Amino acid sequence: MINNGIINIGDNNTNTIINTIDYDKVSKELELLLDHYKDETIEEALTYSKNKDEKKLISCLKKLSKEVLKMIKHLSLITLEKLIEKNLF
Repeated sequence: MINNGIINIGDNNTNTIINTIDYDKVSKELELLLDHYKDETIEEALTYSKNKDEKKLISCLKKLSKEVLKMIKHLSLITLEKLIEKNLF
């Protein structure tokens, strides 16, 4: 006889998503973006990321233009890209 049951042993929560922001990576990527595209919204976002103010940082990221979003993808700023996708879409 064949048993088609599923055996659960150990920690089954291996796919837990951690919702913390790596502010150091975000700050570095914002500085790199600022080197390529001068914008006061990016400067504000950089300030908020250094101060670890999540709400104001997200608010600034929501104000970025489509051109800046294209630049983020072009420069492969993965941390920023994922943060924007998570909070805007």
